[in-house]
Amino acid sequence: MIKIGMPRRLATGILALSVAWTGTALADTTATQKTDSEADPIEWRAKPAPEGFKLPFPDALPATDIEPGKRGGKFVYVSFGEGPKDFNAITANDSGSNDILGLIHSSLIGFDNKTQKYVPSLLKEWYMEEDKRNWIVKFREGIKWSDGKPITADDLIFTVQVIFDPKILNAVRDNRMVDGKPMEFEKVNETTVRVKLAKPSASFEPLMGFPILPKHAYEAAYKEGKFEQVLNINVDPATIIGSGPFRIKQYQQGERVILERNPHYFKYDRNGTQLPYLDNLIVTYAPDMDQQLLRFQNGSADALVRPRPQSVPDLKDGQAKGNYTLYDCGPGDGANCFWFNLKEGKNKENGKPFVDPVKMAWFQDKRFRQAALYALDKDSVIATELRGLAVSVWGLESPAIKNWYNPDIAKFEYDPEKAKALLDEMGLRDRDKDGIREDEKGNKVSFTFITNKGNKVRENIANLFSEDWRNVGIDGRPDFVDFNALVTRTADTFAYDACLLGFGGGGVHPSNSMNVYRSSARTHFWNPQQEKPATPWEAEIDRLSEKFNATLSVTEQREIFNRMQAIIADNTPFLPLHTSKVFIAVRNTFGNLKPVAIDPELLWNADEIYVK
Repeated sequence: MIKIGMPRRLATGILALSVAWTGTALADTTATQKTDSEADPIEWRAKPAPEGFKLPFPDALPATDIEPGKRGGKFVYVSFGEGPKDFNAITANDSGSNDILGLIHSSLIGFDNKTQKYVPSLLKEWYMEEDKRNWIVKFREGIKWSDGKPITADDLIFTVQVIFDPKILNAVRDNRMVDGKPMEFEKVNETTVRVKLAKPSASFEPLMGFPILPKHAYEAAYKEGKFEQVLNINVDPATIIGSGPFRIKQYQQGERVILERNPHYFKYDRNGTQLPYLDNLIVTYAPDMDQQLLRFQNGSADALVRPRPQSVPDLKDGQAKGNYTLYDCGPGDGANCFWFNLKEGKNKENGKPFVDPVKMAWFQDKRFRQAALYALDKDSVIATELRGLAVSVWGLESPAIKNWYNPDIAKFEYDPEKAKALLDEMGLRDRDKDGIREDEKGNKVSFTFITNKGNKVRENIANLFSEDWRNVGIDGRPDFVDFNALVTRTADTFAYDACLLGFGGGGVHPSNSMNVYRSSARTHFWNPQQEKPATPWEAEIDRLSEKFNATLSVTEQREIFNRMQAIIADNTPFLPLHTSKVFIAVRNTFGNLKPVAIDPELLWNADEIYVK
């Protein structure tokens, strides 16, 4: 079960707003990798299972890179937040939902978080045809959905019909474009599909890193116009059908999700034992990070991911007594960000603008956004509140993503005097000498910014940033809200001034972040779902995003993405802050643990974990 590259998404942790669906994909070392040159994409040709493997059917997936374990037992994982708000693998766009969906769905092509390579999953084989635009993909024969029905090409055709239906709001569609045109899918036979691209693309593997849904289970609801309701959080768990290692047994909203073994999962170890090994995987939800830590320390949870930096020293000291190991996985693969709401238009219910026009005039001025960034003492926050366990970033991409990270972009280092000068240039001055600036009409330069409550680290950072802004004459006040309410306000009602959160997920390939970069995309978070680009620089980003997937040259892709990052940095639609180091604490009573810094850091191979 290996993480796939889906769109970035909103997240709840220290990292917090994830631009991707973290699905369950599968490692397969029985295929051969073809890399004739940097300009050639990877092709996979299936081979027989390694000698000695006892597979129940030829196309079962052999788990070659693990220690064979024993079946039984449970694993209890504590997560910060409120849990899922959706069980729909196509429409979900938040971490609470996608973390669970990633355990009950497999992707077409997977991503191995440990090796950072794309690997087979539901598909056993894919290769280009002679024109280099069309690809042939082949499913494993004999694989089944969790209800026992066969997985076939028809399920893929149905899923992409839903994804590209303009009436179905989803972020998956935003990342499935080549040269601005959607991918096309044509059934060849029950296990084979031809995928047609507008132009040859070196991004085929990440483009195919998405889950599919069973046609037999959801086609009727789709035809009735009820697809977005058929998998909401109130449905009977028995109706949630997937292809991953687990299925939902019970869901208690805001408290826990109990997962049980999928009896039809298609991965086996060398002894012929079907994975997953665990009988149950239980994900519980803590309302704040202190409760999250307490549940791990008192033994009611087996693992803790991304503890508060203040807790790391005590966790290090308590390893022997608590019979656990604390893993230092290095900097994470995302970034904490702050942004102003640039969504133009009016609320259809009350007719009022999404953003007060007075504030919008400030927010839309690049000088204001840059001044807000100059005013932030990020290094002080990292040294104190984050205990030095983070690194400053200047864009969405973390230094951990070495192949695509651009270090040569604009940086607005802490400089309050430059911030004041830019604000003065805008005519924003402290006219009544109360410490807060006013515009020429006497309006106070004041706004509120939302962030998720319960995350003590982010709450403290929010208050520190508020002080930094006050020091240059800006009144920016935090408003702490529930995460699910935050998602609704930033993605649906647009009823907010600004937001502090984080982006994570998306894998390590830029094609999975286009749902953020494209102006029309759902997760273009500062101004989503634009009918046409609101600014010339966003139009240029759109053009480059179309060009990115329309080449077989990885070198050209890298040049394009470097330019995209530079344009974003120059125009400062959001204030990039930091990415935290990833620490993971987990009991020593479990085997086949493979903790990494890339989301999902611990449960990406949950199907392989066993109780010793």
